Amino acid sequence: MPDISITAPEDIENKINMLAAGFHMDRSAVIRSIIDIGMRQKLIEYSLNQYMQKKVSLGKAAEIAGISIREMLDILNEKGIPLHISKKSILEDFEAAVQ
Repeated sequence: MPDISITAPEDIENKINMLAAGFHMDRSAVIRSIIDIGMRQKLIEYSLNQYMQKKVSLGKAAEIAGISIREMLDILNEKGIPLHISKKSILEDFEAAVQ
């Protein structure tokens, strides 16, 4: 696994230390967990943006976000984002689901 270095403000370091102690984890594990959670959120945000701009299909948006089409549909519904459904999109989503 490659190393990534960051410089964090003292308050962030204090919060990482608190979480590490509270969850009995080392600091690296806490930071990886935080990055995983943030990455998931950012990938969903990015894929929603691409979907709303009609740059990707529903299936592709779900793939980018690393979630199922069902989960993506739930997120779209939650956020009040309308579905962009075309024959091409339905076929792409069906093919993605079959794979």
